[in-house]
Amino acid sequence: MQKEKYRLESDLKNAEMKLIVFFEELILLKSMEGKDIQLTKRLAGCRQEKGQILKEINEISRKLKEKKKEIDEIKEKEEDLMSRFHELCPERSDKYEEIRKYFEKILKRRRRVEKPERAEGDEDDDEEDAEEEEEMEEEEDEDEDENTVAGLPPEEYKIEEIDKLREERMDLYEDKEKILQFINDLEVQRKRLENKEKAIKSDLEETEEEI
Repeated sequence: MQKEKYRLESDLKNAEMKLIVFFEELILLKSMEGKDIQLTKRLAGCRQEKGQILKEINEISRKLKEKKKEIDEIKEKEEDLMSRFHELCPERSDKYEEIRKYFEKILKRRRRVEKPERAEGDEDDDEEDAEEEEEMEEEEDEDEDENTVAGLPPEEYKIEEIDKLREERMDLYEDKEKILQFINDLEVQRKRLENKEKAIKSDLEETEEEI
C-alpha cells in the first residue's frame, strides 16, 4: 500500500507538471491567435491578389498575340501594295528610284482640331486663329511640294495610280503605328504587373514561413 501510495503521488505530480505545461502552451497559443488570424488573412489576400494579377497578365498576353497578328496582316498588305507599285513602275523604269522614294515617303497628316465657340469681339483669339491658319497654309504648301514628283509627266508614269497606292500605304502606316503604340503600352503594363507579381510572391513566401 505504501509503494502504491508513492507511485500514485508520483503520477499525480507528473500530471500536475503536464497540466502546468499545457496551461503555458494554451496561454502562448491565445497570445498568438490574433497574429495568426492576421497572417492568415494576409496570406489569403496575397493569394487572391496574385491570382488577379496572373489573370490580367494572361489577358494582356492574349491582346498582344492579337495585335501582333494584326501587324503581320498589315505587313502582308504592304507587300501587296509594293507588288502593285512594281506593276505600275517596274524596276527597269528610268525613274524607278525617284518614284520609289516618292512612294515610300511617309508624310505626317495634319488634322484640324475643333475649338470651342467663343464670345464675339474676342480679338486676341481671332489674331491667334489667323496666325494658325497662316502657319497651316505654309505647312500645306510644303506638303504639296513634298507630295509631287517634280518634272515627271503624270500620265506617262502613272502618278495618279501611284498616289492612290501611296495613300493606302500611309493609311496602313498610321494603323501600324497605332497598333505598335498599343503593343508598347501593353508591354509596359505587363512588365509592371510581373514586377508586382514577384513582390507579392516574395510576400506570400514570407507570410507562409512566418505562419
